[in-house]
Amino acid sequence: MFKKSSLLCFGFLIYTSAPSLSIATENLPIADVHMHAYEKSASEANWFLNKMNELNVKWGGGVGSYSDHMTDVLGNRFIPAFGQGPFMKAFKTGGEEALKDPNNKYIKSLLRKADQLFQQGKIKGFGEIHTDNHTSGPKRIRRQIPVNSSVVLEMYKIANKYNGFVHLHVQYSPSLASDVIKLSKDFPNSITILAHCVPGRNLDVLRLLNTVFKQTSNVYCETSGLNGPTHASTSPVFTKLFGKGNGRMYGVSGLNKGWQKLIETFPDRVMVGTDPCCGLKQKYPELVKEIREYLLPSLSPAIAKRVAYENAVSVFGLK
Repeated sequence: MFKKSSLLCFGFLIYTSAPSLSIATENLPIADVHMHAYEKSASEANWFLNKMNELNVKWGGGVGSYSDHMTDVLGNRFIPAFGQGPFMKAFKTGGEEALKDPNNKYIKSLLRKADQLFQQGKIKGFGEIHTDNHTSGPKRIRRQIPVNSSVVLEMYKIANKYNGFVHLHVQYSPSLASDVIKLSKDFPNSITILAHCVPGRNLDVLRLLNTVFKQTSNVYCETSGLNGPTHASTSPVFTKLFGKGNGRMYGVSGLNKGWQKLIETFPDRVMVGTDPCCGLKQKYPELVKEIREYLLPSLSPAIAKRVAYENAVSVFGLK
């Protein structure tokens, strides 16, 4: 059983009963919209192609870094994004202030290159752009800047011009809902994807997403990271909070009931992701398997299809 303090911290730590893997769920195509690929050669890109073929992952990407190799190998199965690398370079050389400065040399280069790549049809958006990961990432890359900072607004201007997306890693804060809603309205041709469905306490995050989804039509979230058991198991703290084999959202105990209600209420707003970064690349099969075993079977067949791939096909214009 969870201790009372754990319940107060994350809230809604109540899961559906562990689902059975149906034939329909087992055979569903998957669009992995948080598939990092830092590949430096075609042979390395082929590793992802082979795994995707084995696992029936039809499309993958949605986050940086941009890779010609992945485009060459995966073709239109790749969801190309740009910006994470130079954004990180600006942070490493200039800290948080550099990330808020459109005149920083790395930021200027990022924005100029992104516009070129959009023009050439080589990318579909920006991602993964970490604006606030002050407690939800490796300590060496933690930062906290406003989601509506001038640099992020410049990204939205470019995305809006090309009907592209901005994939944001941003933690829960009391002002986040209003900030995201304003971005949605100010840049109506852009798409916002909230990485990991927003790190934070379930009670807070579920209220936030409910508010945002009600008031927008171009904001989505994806389920990677601590939402699943493989990522959560990397930390004894989260194992204790969620229980062995569970993530914040789903795991061996099934799908968290609060998240199930949100997905059923907004079935067109949630997509799946794996986030095979930070030493987890070799666990890519496990990351995909847990989506099939613990998340999708807890949903109706129609909603499972939407979450697994149909929403992504619509959002990213996939073929």
